[in-house]
Amino acid sequence: MIPSFAVISTMAMFAVAVPQIRADFGLTEDVAAWLVVAYTLPFMALMPLYGRFGDLIGRRGVLAGGLLLFAAGSAMLLVPAELSFVLVARAIQGAGAAGVNPLAMSLIIEHTPGRKRGTALGTWNSAGPVSAMIGPLIAGPLIDAVGWRSIMVPSIATAVTAAILVSRLIPADRPRPPGTRRVALATFDWTGVILFNVAIGLLVFYTSSRPVTGVDPLTDWRLALGAALCGAAFLWRQSRARRPFVDLSVFRNRNFSFASICVSVRMMLLGGVNLLVPLFLTDLFGFPAAATGAVISLHAVGLLITMRIGGRVIDRYRSRTQIITGLLVESLAMLLLVLLPSDPPLGLTLVAVTLHGMGAGLCLAALHLFALGTVPRDRSATAAGLYSMIRFAGSLFGAALGGVVLYMGIAEHGPTVAGYTPAFLLYLAISIAGAGAALGLTRRLPG
Repeated sequence: MIPSFAVISTMAMFAVAVPQIRADFGLTEDVAAWLVVAYTLPFMALMPLYGRFGDLIGRRGVLAGGLLLFAAGSAMLLVPAELSFVLVARAIQGAGAAGVNPLAMSLIIEHTPGRKRGTALGTWNSAGPVSAMIGPLIAGPLIDAVGWRSIMVPSIATAVTAAILVSRLIPADRPRPPGTRRVALATFDWTGVILFNVAIGLLVFYTSSRPVTGVDPLTDWRLALGAALCGAAFLWRQSRARRPFVDLSVFRNRNFSFASICVSVRMMLLGGVNLLVPLFLTDLFGFPAAATGAVISLHAVGLLITMRIGGRVIDRYRSRTQIITGLLVESLAMLLLVLLPSDPPLGLTLVAVTLHGMGAGLCLAALHLFALGTVPRDRSATAAGLYSMIRFAGSLFGAALGGVVLYMGIAEHGPTVAGYTPAFLLYLAISIAGAGAALGLTRRLPG
């Protein structure tokens, strides 16, 4: 829970900082989205790598090393620099944070009795909303008083503390034969890692290409072709490698596949909230950072209310209905934002943000269990890494697509409710599609 607090509190603080960074660098909305994308791309893409390394060479050391890398990226953001340096530092942050989710889930699945895993995962997940609630409340006053870079000081402190505590308090993995780590590193599928990350990177660039190549989004065929070729080469490589980077056979598990789709949708919606809501509050209500942080914390309050309850409910009823219900609650929240009048009441906006958090919290532990509950324990970190990657791919593409649609909406209607409505409509459609995908899960959790 401590590493999760370090990472998520920083993500929440940075969300409050986006409007000021946009103003400082004079960014358009689609370029501002890259403040999120630059972090989320390595954060998402490297999760399977951390999972594989956790299984091969030990979870504790890999997790502690990732936290120190995250702290290094945070320290870079203390240095006044050009936008390109800020994006590189954000990428290093994301690369360091990538191991937290898959390795934490793997440890919980391995060491918790089967009928208590939902509660354990719900308890662990509660670190997310607590840190997402505290982070904005700390960040807002700091940003207003000192500037957005100041939020990196608590980020560094919590990350280094987490690395120390992980090294001291998490039990070491079982001993491995001499030379195991050396052989694992020498035979690892590095080619697969490179192909995968290039394919994902090119796909993201295609989605939001204007800041990269100057071509309108979703129209640069060179990027699309490059992504398709690298993706095809990656799949060919994985089907033939002795120790593939991504074990594609896990997708034969029906619940793993559909739970991965649903959790990706949930994270697309979360990525959209983290990008749109701070900008919406700044543009429509003229909120300073402190007030914006307080509103964002309401989303975390909603998560906290339902997250632990969701863990207990899935342990008792073990039904996919919980997941469908959570995604439909998120759909209702997006519908409220779509229906906002031109002079939006603040109260309705606050209700929508809180309701969205409640829907997200209700289904999270259930999704984790449906995805990983039937995976063999000796492959749990690998499967958790792949699942976490797909999960946060939703956040990545949610922010990228949301930035593009918001840019087009504001270009046509200005920073008004009408300018934001197309982006809210996008997320409404995505949330409904996610609830439909949940019907592909088995009616009840096996076992």
